[in-house]
Amino acid sequence: MPTEKRSGNRNESVATDRTRDSNWDRSVAPGEAETLFHAVEEGVFLIDIERTERDLEFTFRRVNPAYEAVTGLTDASVTGKSLRDVFELSPDGETLRRYRECVEVRDSIDFSATRSFPVGQRTVETTLHPANSSGPVRRIVGIVREITEPTPPERELERNRDLLTKAEDLAAVGGWELDLRTDDLRWTDGTRTIFEVDDDYEPTLSDAIEFYRPDDRNHIRSFVESCQQHGESYEGVLEIVTAEGNERWVRTVGEPVTEDGTIVALRGAVQDVTDRKERERELQLFRKAVEQAGHGIIITDRSGTIEYVNPAYERDTGYSRTESVGLNPRIVKSGKHDEAFYEDLWATIRSGEIWESELINRRKSGELYHVDQTIAPITDDAGEITHFVAIETDITAQRLRRQRLGVLNRILRHNIRNAMNVVEGNAARLRTASAEEDRHTAVAAIEEQAADLLKISENAAAVRDLFQRERDADATCDVGAMVSRVATDFDEQYPDAEITVTAPDSVPVQADDRLEMAIREAIHNAVSHNDRPVPDVTVGVIPPEATDSGDWVDIVIADNGPGIPEDEQPMIELGHETPLVHGTGLELWLIYWVAKNVGGELRIDENEPRGSIVTLRVPPAT
Repeated sequence: MPTEKRSGNRNESVATDRTRDSNWDRSVAPGEAETLFHAVEEGVFLIDIERTERDLEFTFRRVNPAYEAVTGLTDASVTGKSLRDVFELSPDGETLRRYRECVEVRDSIDFSATRSFPVGQRTVETTLHPANSSGPVRRIVGIVREITEPTPPERELERNRDLLTKAEDLAAVGGWELDLRTDDLRWTDGTRTIFEVDDDYEPTLSDAIEFYRPDDRNHIRSFVESCQQHGESYEGVLEIVTAEGNERWVRTVGEPVTEDGTIVALRGAVQDVTDRKERERELQLFRKAVEQAGHGIIITDRSGTIEYVNPAYERDTGYSRTESVGLNPRIVKSGKHDEAFYEDLWATIRSGEIWESELINRRKSGELYHVDQTIAPITDDAGEITHFVAIETDITAQRLRRQRLGVLNRILRHNIRNAMNVVEGNAARLRTASAEEDRHTAVAAIEEQAADLLKISENAAAVRDLFQRERDADATCDVGAMVSRVATDFDEQYPDAEITVTAPDSVPVQADDRLEMAIREAIHNAVSHNDRPVPDVTVGVIPPEATDSGDWVDIVIADNGPGIPEDEQPMIELGHETPLVHGTGLELWLIYWVAKNVGGELRIDENEPRGSIVTLRVPPAT
């Protein structure tokens, strides 16, 4: 494609361009259009057209200052009023006939008339232009001039050309006309500007088609042929390469021109829509990025009503886009944060600041999960907040993995250190002991510590292996049948204990087989750490309809033993260990991790008159 500008003899005849209706994507900024409307010397008025069953109704939409000066009719005095009422026109009179003709032929109409205006009687010349070149005419742009003698045709043509050039420059629109009798193709200045050719350039049809991308040339040829042979109007968005070598997207439209039923010409317009296409491309890219993002993204209006969620949010919460849109983000509220927490959130984002925090939400299935969430306000050009966008990352699994590593590391270090102190002490005792009994006692103590360390190591490995397996989110089990089976096994293992089960025959929950391990561990602790002659353990299952929240299944293990050590209960309440608060073993942590893994929680309470109550709260099956 050559990059030099093309030149030729400019044709003096310029095809009249039409502005498409208000749904066109325009390059004209509102401020520029308003400036043009007020700046032109001719009186300009806009007429809205309403089609009734009997006739057409013409209503003033606006008039510019020049029109007010010519007629004395102000914008406020005529806007919204019908043409017939303002000028007291006869329905069958010449003026309304000319307006109807403009609508019917969809072409410019000129006429003169003498009228009485607030400034006195004036003879004015009026030019009517339909505001769109295809489809029903819905608006007329009128130009009115005061005349004392007939205006020379050349002068009027020059005025119209001047107005047309100004409009083309502002709207990035150009016109064209192909005379089928002579094969002459005429471009307006606006078209030459879009294609970046010289002012006197006159192309042939083949020249014009060559500007289009090779892949689009067959499309434009097909458009022109269908319009020429079948009288079909066309519209399309195609890509061109200008004479300067610049790539542009243009919206091209065309329609046939007929005389006595014969198509004699094609007429149309082109509009530079490169900026619009670029915005569309960026929007598509942004939408694709949001749709494919691994983080949950939610957009709400200013009041918090959800307008959009991406697939990652649907996956994390279990709520589809259809279910979410129109609701409030509180659909995932877990009840784990107080009102002050949410008041701070709203105060922050409504002040225009970004809010970041870790919080606990609840999935549609009932599972609890942890997220890192960032919420930011979205503002308009005036800086006013219109929407909020939230981006959240599900950190539940990551958080539990980090917690397990920390606890296992702490327990191993703690117990190895204590055991080595015992081993060292008894080794020294062996070196100095003279009596066989003393040596035997020291050896037994060392062997006991070695066995304890081995057990701790094996337990740590078992925990690690247990949670390396990914959880099946759709897995369910019947906890009613499960506790009955487990209690039977413990009856055989601990014949001296009294184990009572109170549970419905069937209670499905959202969990896998690891839940049974946690229940067994809780019952084992309740029996093996019991200091009563007859350990009394009650295992109960409370379905959702019987719980205080109505949303959970509670598995309750109550005993009459000495209770869980006070230094280990805060560990479960906090969900993590501190230098001052930590447990000595893995039992409670194992139960806690299983509960969290299925989106539930673990609670510890004191039993009356003595003992502990351990509650595993898990989501019911959906």
